[in-house]
Formats: sequence, structure tokens, C-alpha cells
Amino acid sequence: AIGALIAVFGGASLAGSLVAPRIAKLLSMRAIMLGNEWLGAAILLCAVAPGPYALLACTLPIAFFSPSLNSVVIGYRTAITPDHLVGRVSSVARNLAQIAAPLGPLAAGLLLGAYSPRVTFVILGGIALALAVWTSVSPSIRNAPSLSELDEPLGAATM
Repeated sequence: AIGALIAVFGGASLAGSLVAPRIAKLLSMRAIMLGNEWLGAAILLCAVAPGPYALLACTLPIAFFSPSLNSVVIGYRTAITPDHLVGRVSSVARNLAQIAAPLGPLAAGLLLGAYSPRVTFVILGGIALALAVWTSVSPSIRNAPSLSELDEPLGAATM
């Protein structure tokens, strides 16, 4: 069951990466970020009926839309970074992501070892819900320009 879950999750991620360019064109960066955060908060629903199928239902949309989030965030970061610093900024961002990647499974494993799956989903879902609310009210997310605005020549947006 675990192998099948991982395979389906990977398939959803692959499908999401194929449509990510279209999603990035159709939706604003803010909409993509908010959508991903609120989909993450949906993990709270797994607390109602913990199990592999509930987990799959809660995580498949995240797997599908995460490539879109990655593409717009990396595109935005690259667009606003001065050319001579792009390599450094990208390497720092990747290092931080690589360092943080094992923390999620570690936290989930420790919580599952100490509490029931239901309590684990409530704790992790509560954190995801807090992040979704924070993202929703964040002025920097609300006021972030779209990637197409960043493509405009300097001064064209102010004319």
C-alpha cells in the first residue's frame, strides 16, 4: 500500500509538472501560493478518518499543484535577483530546501510514535492551517507582482 501511494503521488507530481506552465499563465502567483497553502491545510481532513486512502485524497492535489508553485517561486526569485547573484541565491535556496526536506518526515514519525494518527494529523494540519492563514493575510504575498509584470521593461509599468 505504501509503494502504491508513493507511485500515485509521483504520477500526480509528474502530471502536475506537465501542466505547470499553463497553470502559471492562467493563475496569478498569489493564487497559486494560496491554493497550495490551503490544499496543505486540507490534511486536517485526514484526522476525521485516518488511513491510506484519506491520506492519498488529501495529498494528491498537493502533488499535482506543487510543480506550479515551484515554477512561479523560482521564476520570481530569479527575476528579482541581480544577474551577478543568481547562482548564489539559487544555491542558498536549494541548500535550505535540502536541509529542511528530512524535517517533515522526521516530525511526522516522532508524532506518530508519540500519538495516534488522528492527533498527528490534527497537529500537522493545524500547522498547515496557520501557514495558510498567514499566507492569506501577508501583505508581501498580496502585493507581489506577477511574473508578466516583471518582464516589462523598466519604467514601462510607471508610464
